[in-house]
Amino acid sequence: MTAQKSIRKTALQYGMVFSILYFLLIFFSHTYVIEELSNESRKHRLDKEVESFQTIIANEMPTADEIGSMIDQFQLLLEHALIVEMKDGSVIASNNVNQTKLRMISEKPAGFVEISHGADRLLGLKRGVGIDSSLSSITILEMESGLAERSSGAHLTLLAASAILLVVLLALVGTTTYLALKPIEHIKEDMRRLQSGKQPRLNPDAPEEFSPLIKQFNNLLELASRRLDRHRRLNSDLSHMVKTSISANLAILSDTGSLPPSRDDIEFMTSNLKDLSRSLNYRMSKADISGRQMGQTCLPIEIANNVISVMEKIFPDKSFRINTSLPNNFSWPMERQDLSELFGNLLENGGKWSQAEIDVSISQTDSGLTIEVADDGPGITPEAASKVMDRGSRLDETVSGFGLGLSIVSEILEDNFGRMNIGPSETGGARITVVLPFPE
Repeated sequence: MTAQKSIRKTALQYGMVFSILYFLLIFFSHTYVIEELSNESRKHRLDKEVESFQTIIANEMPTADEIGSMIDQFQLLLEHALIVEMKDGSVIASNNVNQTKLRMISEKPAGFVEISHGADRLLGLKRGVGIDSSLSSITILEMESGLAERSSGAHLTLLAASAILLVVLLALVGTTTYLALKPIEHIKEDMRRLQSGKQPRLNPDAPEEFSPLIKQFNNLLELASRRLDRHRRLNSDLSHMVKTSISANLAILSDTGSLPPSRDDIEFMTSNLKDLSRSLNYRMSKADISGRQMGQTCLPIEIANNVISVMEKIFPDKSFRINTSLPNNFSWPMERQDLSELFGNLLENGGKWSQAEIDVSISQTDSGLTIEVADDGPGITPEAASKVMDRGSRLDETVSGFGLGLSIVSEILEDNFGRMNIGPSETGGARITVVLPFPE
């Protein structure tokens, strides 16, 4: 598995790439805008010059020689080329226009024209004259040399200004990245304090983007702490139980002054060992790692149907009915063994206390996965509801069992951050509602 890059380095790399692309976009867009504005200005100037020359011609009605003289004066004044086409086909042009340009101009229609002159693109305006004049058209053509050099100078200036802005932009990106990721240093410090035992959890006061991660991590720490406490409690109970059972049996076997153990003694020892075996099996099963596991999912509907099939064999005179709108392939993030044990204890409890029917309802609500088990038995009073979840508590000693069912359900719910509510069913029996919340 390849190592992940630094977030800061990745952000800076992407920031540089996007900043350069942005810089190029700004540069070319500015270049386009500047060229368009320059062309508009040049066109406006040419239009005014042509209009001025045409007005003079219309007012003074000059001869061909006088037009040539006026053209020379305009050339000296404006440094532009002036071309006048007569209706008789003759052409009067300033002396800075060669035959190539004359031919190119004569081929152009009236309006703004562009011709190439070395590295420069010369802009001109050709305007037709009315039918009451001896002139056919008047053309003024830019003749400034070095337009390309001046344009390159403007582009270089723009490039330099854009480069400075790019450096400033990259500095802002770097500063923003540093400040935005600075809270990670606080999280790293929290991790070091957590590892050294100076604090039990990470500080939940973190940026919004890291808050779900920290909350999930703290939940895992809480779950690990609960598991450790449960293992310690189970080991302590197991040690006490085994010691007590061994002491009782040794007391009988070590009485060397008496006859061989009587039948009552043997029955007592057998019953004692059976109880010890059952308790060991239960406690060893609870010693397994349980609770919400990262990346583990199960199929609640499939599990419920499997457990109901078992319960129908254990309680053949009882009817187990399941009610759900969820599909069989509906999955839920939970350890399969935990959910199977939860269903097993709830349905076994309903089978023991019901008269004939046990209804199981499974649904997904805004709160999470909701499981309801309702029976038509004697029900559970509010006073007894809090008592039945205590380990070993039994409402009726005549009913077989060890009083562990609902306490096991309670432990499973505690590991999976769920909750349980006990109330009356519609038939007067007990309704046990279990809610497993969505993973955070």
